[in-house]
Amino acid sequence: MELMEKLHEELSKGNFVKMRAALEQKGEFKGAYIERFEKGIVMAVGFDDIQALESVWKLHSTEKMNGLIQDLLINQALLKKLQATRIVLTTRMFEDEYTNCKNELLSRSMQRISIKTKQHDMELLQKLKNFQNQFNDDVQILQETEANFGKKLGEFMMVAKQILPVNMLKIKTVKEFETIVKVAKGTPRAAKKLEIIDKYFDIVKKLRSVLTEIEAAVCLPLLQMHKVCETERQREVKPQIQTLAKETLQKLRADADLQKVSHPGWAKRLLKSEHDLFLGLLSLVPIGTEAAFDINCLLDEYINDFPL
Repeated sequence: MELMEKLHEELSKGNFVKMRAALEQKGEFKGAYIERFEKGIVMAVGFDDIQALESVWKLHSTEKMNGLIQDLLINQALLKKLQATRIVLTTRMFEDEYTNCKNELLSRSMQRISIKTKQHDMELLQKLKNFQNQFNDDVQILQETEANFGKKLGEFMMVAKQILPVNMLKIKTVKEFETIVKVAKGTPRAAKKLEIIDKYFDIVKKLRSVLTEIEAAVCLPLLQMHKVCETERQREVKPQIQTLAKETLQKLRADADLQKVSHPGWAKRLLKSEHDLFLGLLSLVPIGTEAAFDINCLLDEYINDFPL
């Protein structure tokens, strides 16, 4: 088998979701889909609208497409598999194909297309369903964990105050608090008292893990779900899921500014004098849990809006 044929075979069975996600991270191919690879290493791309087509055509006309596609498709793992030392791709887009695609988009009916006509979308939808079946249980566990921890806020703050520096007025980041706890654990007496603090860190770690999994199992696959198969409501829900997951993960970062994080319900459970020290830190628990719950509800709505 020639190298070109082997390359086509490998690309055809590649992970299109990951490819599309890599392009999204670079801010490219918005509203576009990787449909398939045809012989001759032709990457077939679909578009939501004229704007999506024009953005891809601009990459070609400004000679930025070559580097983008080379980085996207060719890596060391692929070269090793193909027993090749170097593969250089040259991308081409033809003006007649661009014009035909543009005319087709302009004349396209606004009528919704059945998802059953898109095999790849059907496969992604099934994966979303499988994920949500498990995620329902995960959300319930998160809610129970939040409720139990919420009963121990007084204990948490009492223990935390015992290990905080005397003149400390604000906890700026989770990372800063982790450092303080780490120092305290060097004291034998303190170690046993810090169980409630460890419980807090376990919850935050779990929330980060859950939201990261949502990005991989939900947000990225949604990039490859064709807009033409969706209802207007689904088109609203999809970015809501993606934005909520992204923004919540940013808040859960170890270096995120806790002074900008606040949960209204938990703010009422703390004295105002304790807000600078603990509100941001503690708010991560209900904010992360509620984000997981909301995403689960939105995902359920998105999935069930497909008439199957």
